[in-house]
Amino acid sequence: MVTEAAALPVTSRWRLHLGWGIGTLGASLLLNGFSYLAPFYLTTVLGISAATAAGLLFTAKVWDIFSNPLMGVISDRTESRWGRRRPYLVLGGIVASLAYMLLFSAGVTPIGDSLVLLGIVAVFVGTGYTIFNVPYMAMPVEMIDDYRERTRMFSWRVLFIAIGTVIGGASGQRIAEHFGGGAQGYSTMAVIIGAGIFVFMAAAFFGTAGSKFTPRARESVPFLEQVRLGLQNGPFAALLAVKFTQLFGLFTNTATALFVIKFVIGRQDPGTWLLYFGLASMVAQIATIPAWLRIAARIEKQKTYLLATAIFVLMSLSWLLANPAEPLWFFLLRAVVKGSATAGLLLMGQSMLPDTIEYDQRRTGLRREGVYSGLYSFVEKVAAALAPSILLLVYAATGFESKAAVQTPASADGIRIAAAVLPCLYFAASIPFLFVYRLTEEKLSSTRRAR
Repeated sequence: MVTEAAALPVTSRWRLHLGWGIGTLGASLLLNGFSYLAPFYLTTVLGISAATAAGLLFTAKVWDIFSNPLMGVISDRTESRWGRRRPYLVLGGIVASLAYMLLFSAGVTPIGDSLVLLGIVAVFVGTGYTIFNVPYMAMPVEMIDDYRERTRMFSWRVLFIAIGTVIGGASGQRIAEHFGGGAQGYSTMAVIIGAGIFVFMAAAFFGTAGSKFTPRARESVPFLEQVRLGLQNGPFAALLAVKFTQLFGLFTNTATALFVIKFVIGRQDPGTWLLYFGLASMVAQIATIPAWLRIAARIEKQKTYLLATAIFVLMSLSWLLANPAEPLWFFLLRAVVKGSATAGLLLMGQSMLPDTIEYDQRRTGLRREGVYSGLYSFVEKVAAALAPSILLLVYAATGFESKAAVQTPASADGIRIAAAVLPCLYFAASIPFLFVYRLTEEKLSSTRRAR
């Protein structure tokens, strides 16, 4: 059987993959910039205590309980000349970029003097991401019918996540330091990164013009019923649990980086070493994508996911060895291993999402891409907020002092141990759910033939 995607010329497939994937660069600038920099910025620049910053990040995400599934329903029910999803790519880019600029400019505006205003701006950062990402993640299953072609398409997303992580996260701190550091440096950085967020999110709107999309389903299924039916999709429920636990590990890992570099390794210019780390990780992440594609084709996605998980856990444990005498080569070796493992984690986890959506559509006949991507985006954003919040509470418990140039030995040990142990605990919790996930290419094909 030749699917529509497989029948497309190679050039057309390449353009579609790139045109959709470029939007990930905007989303990655936002999400990684937030997870890398927000905990460090709130505590060391704005001077908010670790426990208070944790509460602020957590409170800002309460709205996501409602906004993500709601956005999925809205995009499922939208009708426009540009399709159900594409208009929201531009709208999300506008909201997300402006909110990002406001958040990291808080130190030079009255916003920085009010926890309430900071919380509201943080809510808008998440809302902009929701408006963009929920429709965006629902698009691949509409555009591409082929199981392996979707994996190749998501390899572009992994590529742009790697680039966005370096620019938004690792380079973000260095940009702030270049422009003087402190509140003013972060404000300038926010304008630069915020502009990029809008440009690349909006680029996906133009890059997917003319692509295949499904029309709005005419049957009306109540929202709560759609969510209930979605969670009855066994492979999707297992994948959701895997992503939820593993994203806690990934976001904890990114949130700890600046703290470890500054307070454990003892670098007074943490942005430089973070940039080195990000570049080495990005190169490894991009370079290993073809290898992960070949491994997945040979042993299926579930086992490939398990392999990447094991590698990431070993990398995480290496933070126990971090100390002021750590040589740069060992620091960069850790980055290379992290990048390699992250490529496998992201490629498998994200390419499995449209597989579970197609499985649902084949079983039920319902088109609920938005509901599924909304639930998926919800766990992503909750993890992005809660992981740093939990981390900051751990720091508070070990005596972390905001704005202090040097931490106590107990606090430094807490930073190092948290960087090593917390991600391992989260990833260990994901393994049982990975074993439950059983949606292979053969099973999906059998479901298709049964209809």
